Amino acid sequence: MSELPTWNEIAGHALASLNEARLGLSNARDWMNSDWSDGHGPADHEKRHEAAQLIREAKQLIEQAKDALRASAERVAR
Repeated sequence: MSELPTWNEIAGHALASLNEARLGLSNARDWMNSDWSDGHGPADHEKRHEAAQLIREAKQLIEQAKDALRASAERVAR
C-alpha cells in the first residue's frame, strides 16, 4: 500500500499548477498585445480590453489562492 502525500506536498504541487496557470494567462495577455496584420485586428476593441481586464483579475485571484495555500502549509508546519 502506498503512503498518502503530506499536506505540504499537496500544497506544493497545487502551487506549481497555479504558477503554470498564471504563466498561461501572461502568455495569453502577451498574444493579445501582439502586432497583427493590417485589416485583421479585433472587430471590437472594447471586448479586447474586457478580456485583458478579466486576465488581470484572474491573475489576482491566483495570487490570493497561492497566499492561502502558503498560509495553510505554514500552519501545518507549526
